[in-house]
Amino acid sequence: MKISCIAVDDVKLNREAMLDLISSAEFMEVVGSCTTALEASTLLKDLQPDVIFLDIEMPGMSGLELIKTLVHPPLIVLSTSHKEFAAEGFEMNVFDYLVKPVTHERFLKCVNKIYEYFKKKRPLSGDQIFIKSNNKFIKVKLNEILYVEAMRDFVVLYTDKVKLVTLMNLKEFTTQLPENQFLRIHRSYLIPINRVESIEGNVVKIQNHEIPIGESYRNKVLNQLLGKDD
Repeated sequence: MKISCIAVDDVKLNREAMLDLISSAEFMEVVGSCTTALEASTLLKDLQPDVIFLDIEMPGMSGLELIKTLVHPPLIVLSTSHKEFAAEGFEMNVFDYLVKPVTHERFLKCVNKIYEYFKKKRPLSGDQIFIKSNNKFIKVKLNEILYVEAMRDFVVLYTDKVKLVTLMNLKEFTTQLPENQFLRIHRSYLIPINRVESIEGNVVKIQNHEIPIGESYRNKVLNQLLGKDD
């Protein structure tokens, strides 16, 4: 699935930074960019993108003024250096609001929300997420995940093919996953339910990996996996 988008910002440095972020996500496709709201209006009619990343403060017509003219707007992600515009933006039903300078971590949350939105609207060939690792966004198929380990401010993702490290805590990472497919079994470990091969004592075995069950999680884990309490 490719999600088409345009970026609108009158400041070249900001526009190029946004284009770089968009291009780092494999499922996002940049189909155009421009520097003014009037140019954006033309691009929206000609290209009909799925998403517009829109600056608010621009010469002439502002981003907010442009939104008011749109009859059938695409998904709108606003970007600005001023947080005070957030309330007005959300009153216009914008999808997300990014404060400059936009970090990779904040952009990742945004594009994963976008991905989930379009996943519900378009058929997919398989469930997947994108995570940031080594300054790029990498597609991970959910059915290839073995387990997830938290290490301070990082999450280590073990899959059938690779090990990936991303700057995110486990709670944040968990929000990107379907609740009915993954289970927190320890303050530092998350597992895919359908990959569990056996439970021995306080250990869950997945392939050749042994993942500990936290004492405070034990009853919930046994109930979820075995349908009973300890």
